[in-house]
Order: sequence, then C-alpha cells, then structure tokens
Amino acid sequence: MDQAWKLERHFWEELSEGRAGGFYARHMTADGYVVLPNGVMNRDELIVRWEQHEPLTYELSEPRLLLVDGGSVLIQYHASADGSWLSNYRAWITSLYTWEGADWALVFRQHTPEGPFAF
Repeated sequence: MDQAWKLERHFWEELSEGRAGGFYARHMTADGYVVLPNGVMNRDELIVRWEQHEPLTYELSEPRLLLVDGGSVLIQYHASADGSWLSNYRAWITSLYTWEGADWALVFRQHTPEGPFAF
C-alpha cells in the first residue's frame, strides 16, 4: 500500500518538473482514465495534454489509504496546485491502483474541487 502512495506522490513530483505525461505513459493501465472538473480523459489523452502544459507547484495533505483487496489500493488525499495555467487549484483526489505484473499501476483518478456544499 505504501508503495502505491509513493507512486502517487511521484506523479506530483513529475508534474512539478513538467514530466506528468511520462508518468501516465509508464504507470497507468492501458484502459485507465481520470475524471477532471471539465470531463474525462483516457491515458492517451492525458499523455498528450500534459505535454502541452507548464509545470505546477503543489502540496499534498491528509492521505488515506484503503486496501480494497489483495490487488487494489484506494488512495484519497487533498491537493493544492498553482501555476501559470492553473491558479490556486484546491481539490480532493481519489486514485485507484491495481497490482500489475511487478508494480502498482494507476487505473483511475478523480478530482473533486473544493467548493461550497451544504451537507
């Protein structure tokens, strides 16, 4: 489980260095996808789109890890990001990793932006 969280943090490190597309190319399942505030993108779309964006600064906090079964880990945490094309972004992130071969692979990630919600 800890290795999946380490891999998730590695994604953000690569994002801050302008290499997020490479992360998806190496660590996402072929049928994986991400739910963003403006739609859904599959692995191939993510690789192309990240190549077009400048790096972001970020901060991660409040991680929660849940072993779903022996081969899947659900990770939830808070992310703050900022950059020239994405200013002051705050969201709750949920990622699902599966054990594939000899390592964890990202299957799914969802962004839930912060905002008012009466509950």
